[in-house]
Amino acid sequence: MNSPLVDPAPLHPPLAPSAVPPVTHRKLFSSIHTPSARSSPEPAGTASAENGERVPQPEEADDADVEFLHTPSPSILCPVCQDVCRDPVITNGCNHSYCASCIYHSIEIEPFCPLCRSRIKVEDLHPNLALSGLISELLVYCSNKKYGCPQIVRQDALHGHVLYCSYAPKLCPNMALGCPYKGTIRDSKEHLQNCVYERFKGYIDSTNKRFEKLESLLVDQSREIEKLQRIIRSGKGVVSTPEDGTRSSSTASATEADGQQRGESSSSGAKRTVVSTFPHDEITCHKTIAIHPCGVTSVAVNNDRVFAGAHDGSTKVFDVNSGELLKDSKGHTMSVWGLAVVPSGERYFSAGSDGTIKVWDWLKEDDGACLVKSIQDHNAKVYGLVVDQGRLYSASSDKTIKVWDTETLECLATFQGHTGGVNCLASLTEASANQLVTGSSDKTIKLWDVTTGTCLKTVRRGTSEVLDVAVGDGMLFGSTYDAVIHVYDLNETRELGTLSGHNWEVWQLEYGQGHLFSASFDHTIKRWDPRRFQCDLTLKGHKSFVHGMALADQYLVTGCADRTIKVRCASSGRRSH
Repeated sequence: MNSPLVDPAPLHPPLAPSAVPPVTHRKLFSSIHTPSARSSPEPAGTASAENGERVPQPEEADDADVEFLHTPSPSILCPVCQDVCRDPVITNGCNHSYCASCIYHSIEIEPFCPLCRSRIKVEDLHPNLALSGLISELLVYCSNKKYGCPQIVRQDALHGHVLYCSYAPKLCPNMALGCPYKGTIRDSKEHLQNCVYERFKGYIDSTNKRFEKLESLLVDQSREIEKLQRIIRSGKGVVSTPEDGTRSSSTASATEADGQQRGESSSSGAKRTVVSTFPHDEITCHKTIAIHPCGVTSVAVNNDRVFAGAHDGSTKVFDVNSGELLKDSKGHTMSVWGLAVVPSGERYFSAGSDGTIKVWDWLKEDDGACLVKSIQDHNAKVYGLVVDQGRLYSASSDKTIKVWDTETLECLATFQGHTGGVNCLASLTEASANQLVTGSSDKTIKLWDVTTGTCLKTVRRGTSEVLDVAVGDGMLFGSTYDAVIHVYDLNETRELGTLSGHNWEVWQLEYGQGHLFSASFDHTIKRWDPRRFQCDLTLKGHKSFVHGMALADQYLVTGCADRTIKVRCASSGRRSH
């Protein structure tokens, strides 16, 4: 019986041992006499460095990288390619064994056994399972030996070992950001701890995203400019140029609106008065106050007075109509993020990054406001203040909300329940008696009973921090760090929908007369119809982050990092006889 492993003596003299090519530590299938026999594309599990150098990845375990521990026996070499047989097959008649690809390619050229010249066909070839099993038991070095791996495994276990070999070559995950590191998996963990690009990856990614959004804004603005230029060239109308307006109107309508604002008589001679349409129709910038030496961080309004806090720790009071500076006081050592005014307008409160709440009676002094008291009960920054029914509510990044008497300045209660800093708060006393709503960095909105200090409901907002909240007409609004405004049913705390349109974070929300206003770091203020979930007006004009916003009956005030305060009101009114 013929042995399937050892070929019988061929008709031609066998090769002398010295004629067999050396195979000690040779690479499997590294030399092929017939190029087309094993031509294949580059393995998918490879990567190329920027300089074109091929860098194998951990999942690559190509046979060309195999080194044998001992010299393979000549009996397992393919007579055609003189390498260890791959997918060995044996002839049915002469019992010679070859690589499958080698013999198939050979008989395509001529139908004879390369050794004994016996005529063979494809049907005469069968897998040599015994030889295949013998080859699979050969000991080989790990393919990552050149990178330091000392492991020796069976040839059939090599692929599985290489998949998890800690010596596999690996590029830094931050290669796209510019990191030139090349090493092994085991070394890459230590590298990542010290990689400069890893530490700045988040900042780089966020900056790139903001650049993309800015580029998109520039494209939109360029289109708008081209549109306005075409209108001007057509001679069909003139373009109105309020600071934050982007709409055009005809000469006739502009003149009519101007006459309406001044209360002029109509052509019929009948005297008409102006009825304000704020905040429903067009809104334009009435006045820009630009006397701050630094960015404006917060604003509040009361009785035609504008209260403003700034990065330098100062608080200022202005006349809303003339823009005149009435008071200028300095009490905080850091940015002022919260302002609240009592209904009478005589006392106001300020709070900020220094963790203190300042109490001011601004009508008692000729120059600056009179500092009544400095409260330091919070253990961290204070981001929000609200005055309602003789109580002052303060929200802090120390995760608490405190309640104060506005006259005695006594701390009446401390609300606890948030697991992250409290960024904002709003009073619900008009909509639902004695309730307060707060938003936090713990990604939740909470409704509180201010009488008992208990949390009534918690709305969880998924993966984004809550930046500001507002309430009105049975709805609850919450803006999150992903630039989305969420709308809820106030009673059921069920989400009704979302408002999307801002490109950056929305840090301020104000609701009044059926409209929601939002101020964003994308330099714009938007007016929304929350019933239709649509933005019906975008106010522009600021040149940086809009930090503060306050809504009054007849005007909207915004404070910005560009050191300005803008007062906006209705651009026209309805005439009544």
